Parts: sequence; structure tokens; C-alpha cells
Amino acid sequence: MELPSFLHDLTKDENTPSLEYASEIFRLLELKKVRKKETLLYLGDTASKIFFVKKGILKSSMLDEKGNLHVTRFVAENQVITSMMSFIEQRPSTLQIECIEASEVLCFKYEDFEYMNRLYPGLSLAFHKLMLRSYNSLLEEKSRMISQDATKRYKKFIENYSNIVGRVPLKEVASFLGIRQQSLSRLRSKIEE
Repeated sequence: MELPSFLHDLTKDENTPSLEYASEIFRLLELKKVRKKETLLYLGDTASKIFFVKKGILKSSMLDEKGNLHVTRFVAENQVITSMMSFIEQRPSTLQIECIEASEVLCFKYEDFEYMNRLYPGLSLAFHKLMLRSYNSLLEEKSRMISQDATKRYKKFIENYSNIVGRVPLKEVASFLGIRQQSLSRLRSKIEE
């Protein structure tokens, strides 16, 4: 899906932005090439951009009370990521966003968001809907993590992330699933038998 269509489809009511408006936003975006393991947003920094992945894989991580980072989400081609509350409220982020592989991302800056929101008030509603969808998806995913055993979690990961399974390092998948890397290796071997 191309970005103008994505922006256009965020809302499905009388506030739906025109495709021309979505294309105008698209023209504001800067294409950025990022290296493998490059950090796009550090913990505690304020999110000043929304990233639309053209090519590659990004991950978001959160810090636990012991100071360890845990993967909370993966996004790949044609998906969007940011620390949404940090972006909307311009406050420090509780997420860190990094590249898993060399990537190309389109960056939508907060200043452009503010400018476009003044011109098209429906933009704010669209982003709030995007934020709620993302939050709901994350809740459903984490609910499965709590209620299912490791085998079911891994199988669901393969189902939900089939486009990136072979591209994400095992340690990142293990972090996302909340299990040790050695346990995941044994689990994969057992499933492949």
C-alpha cells in the first residue's frame, strides 16, 4: 500500500481526507536511509517523527526495572512506527526504536503534523484512530503472551510476522516472546522435527 492511500484510509467517515490532501502530506516526507542497528528514537527523547517503512525492519523496545530492553513490536515494509504518545503530546518517550536491518523510512516530522493539522483538522482524528488501533493490537498481542505457552506464542509469531521471520535475529524474537534465546532454539528444533 502506498502512503497516500494509507493516510487516506485512516478514517472512514465524513472526516476522511481527500487523496490530494494525503498526497500533500506525502510530499512533506523525507526519505531517510538508515543502517542496521541504527537507533531512530532513544528512550527519554521526545518523538519528533513518525516513520513509514519503505524497506527494512524496525523494532521498538521498552526498558524493564532491571535496565534490560525488551522488544515490544516489529514493523516492516508499509507499516508505521513511532512512540505515539510521545509524538502527540511531545513528551519523553518510553520506547526506543531501532533498525534490525538496513532500511529506508519516510519521516513525517512533528512540525509538519502541526502545520497539516491546522489546514486539515481531520488529521488529528486520523492519528488518534491510528494510535488506538496500534494500542489495541499491542494489547491483544501482549494478552496472548501472558495466556499462552511458549510454543503457542512462537507459532502465533510465525503466523503474524511471516514476512519477517527469517530476517529477524533469534535473540530479538526471543526478547519479543519473553523467553530465553536457548529455549527458543530448542522450541524451533522441536517444531521443525
